[in-house]
Amino acid sequence: WSTYSPSFKNELLEAERAKDELRDIMTRMVGASIHYTNLGYWMRQPPFGFTGEKVNTPNGKRVVLKPDEQEAPYMIRMFEMRAEGIYTDEQIADELNRLGFRTRIQYVRDKHDKTQIIKKIGGVPMTAKKIGYYVSKLTYAGVIKEKWTKDEPVKAQFEGLVSLTLFNKANRGKLFVEISPDNK
Repeated sequence: WSTYSPSFKNELLEAERAKDELRDIMTRMVGASIHYTNLGYWMRQPPFGFTGEKVNTPNGKRVVLKPDEQEAPYMIRMFEMRAEGIYTDEQIADELNRLGFRTRIQYVRDKHDKTQIIKKIGGVPMTAKKIGYYVSKLTYAGVIKEKWTKDEPVKAQFEGLVSLTLFNKANRGKLFVEISPDNK
């Protein structure tokens, strides 16, 4: 006839304390990620053409991007063809597909049983629309610009896949990147 639990108040208190701890941990993690992104380190999954590598830095062990042996040649060739100015985006996409370009394959797993793969995403050929998307990504020139940098470009702690001059030529005036004398 009674549903009274003497430990109910303590259970509520412990649950609230756990929520506070989770919020504190997330605040520290996101704050550190923002700080290291502003210093030029990479904090996310690497873009196509790069692989993440942990290196010792003055700021501890951090992730920098290195060219991926299999993916980088496609991206470099795309920038070179676009910079030449004689190919359309459709022709560039056809050439990359002829060379064997396919996007990365990612596996979607069941949320209850992580050993079960539900489906594969990716493995698709290059399209003309994607050419413009990839060419405009500043990461390929060794620059990070995102919300965490307040949309200001930051010189990355890694080299880009292409030089700044090749990047600027490939973007045909839509984007222009220049390093100032004070390395900004």
